[in-house]
Amino acid sequence: MNLRDLDPAALKRIPEGDVNSRDIKWLAGVEVDREVLEERWGGAETAYDSLGEWLCFAFSPAEGEAFLLLREAEHPPTPLFLLSVTSGLFSSSAADRIVEALGIAGARVIEVNAEADAAS
Repeated sequence: MNLRDLDPAALKRIPEGDVNSRDIKWLAGVEVDREVLEERWGGAETAYDSLGEWLCFAFSPAEGEAFLLLREAEHPPTPLFLLSVTSGLFSSSAADRIVEALGIAGARVIEVNAEADAAS
């Protein structure tokens, strides 16, 4: 996906279940206020895996691409959300564009997967 095509107006919420967990990879840690995220995009879904219960916001910026913002539901060890993406969005520059497309003042990328720097 061309990052210039990451249009905030085209960004849409999708059900978490529509994203195959085998198709995503952790890209970044994102600092974003949960309450503001919910005001802008609606309430979080709850997702479950072998590690536990997660608050989840799933989005699709374009056909065939998706990203998730995830955080442990109970007692998260950090206030950050994990940003996981499909392969077409796996780059350090995509992390910044995704956060920008969310349209939430103060949201920012805190850390990026070192493998994404190599992919950029």
